[in-house]
Amino acid sequence: MAVRDIEEGVVDSNSTIPLKQHFVFVHGISGGSWCWYKICCLMENSGYKVSCIDLKSCGIDQSHADSILTFDDYNKPLIDFISDLPDNEKVILCMWQQLY
Repeated sequence: MAVRDIEEGVVDSNSTIPLKQHFVFVHGISGGSWCWYKICCLMENSGYKVSCIDLKSCGIDQSHADSILTFDDYNKPLIDFISDLPDNEKVILCMWQQLY
């Protein structure tokens, strides 16, 4: 998708209502939503809708790491967040993983 498309909004082929575009940022292992603070602030100040998600037992999520038994458990905050979004909201999912 071109930057111009993001700025102007993309129109759904079945509707004349522009789709809302929403950037969702997800951190890598041993990170948290805090790792996105610089880009999040810049994008919000430019008028974009931005959300930064903490996966289970990361960032401000209070879950204990030993309570996470499956990948589904770990990803539950992201899945729940995306499931609750309105149908007309277009999500641009940005993920990051830093290898040490």
